[in-house]
Amino acid sequence: MGDRILDCSDIDRYLGKPMQPARMRDPVAPNDIRRWAQGMHYPNRLHYDDDFAAESRFGRLVAPQSFAVAMDYGHGCHPAGVGKIPGSHLIFGGEEWWFFGSLIRPGDKLFQQRRFDGYDVKDTSFAGPTVFQRGDTEHRNQHGVLVARERATAIRYLIAEANRRGVFGKERATPKRWDKQELAEIHELRLSWILSNREGRSPRWADVQVGDKLPRRVIGLSPPPV
Repeated sequence: MGDRILDCSDIDRYLGKPMQPARMRDPVAPNDIRRWAQGMHYPNRLHYDDDFAAESRFGRLVAPQSFAVAMDYGHGCHPAGVGKIPGSHLIFGGEEWWFFGSLIRPGDKLFQQRRFDGYDVKDTSFAGPTVFQRGDTEHRNQHGVLVARERATAIRYLIAEANRRGVFGKERATPKRWDKQELAEIHELRLSWILSNREGRSPRWADVQVGDKLPRRVIGLSPPPV
């Protein structure tokens, strides 16, 4: 049983303490925003079309909310993974975001304050005793205005125990082979998504009703052309 004990003594010393591994030095450039929107397959012209954005109420390009993660070193995961647990492996367990209405524009810089919030130890089927660590990051711009808060979670478990249980790797997925009709349907779905936000307006919460059919994005890499 000794090899199944998680030694959390090292991470205990970081509890509630601020940390600052690194910061981005340069302000955001217009093409940074364009590339992020392109990489996210987000077809809102407010984020890449200068003329369109200039005619909007914003008067210039603005970044989507998700761009805040691109302005932080390591995507904000660091405060959730501090400390050493001997014999452990770490996987990213996701994150939550809260936004406060301050948009990111070309020329802005974000400054982060990070802290290790704490952790819980739970018993999981794949690895037995497992640590769930929480780390918080606050994002403010160069004027000190709060832009966003993020809480990241790291999952840490003993490698030997996970290997002993053998939950991972029991099943091997067979790569899917796409036929021409399926590829055509995916391309049509992707095109409809790209055309869905040409006016730069997303529906508000109150505008969406139960039963509404919303545009759907193709998740993951697009398949090759037919």
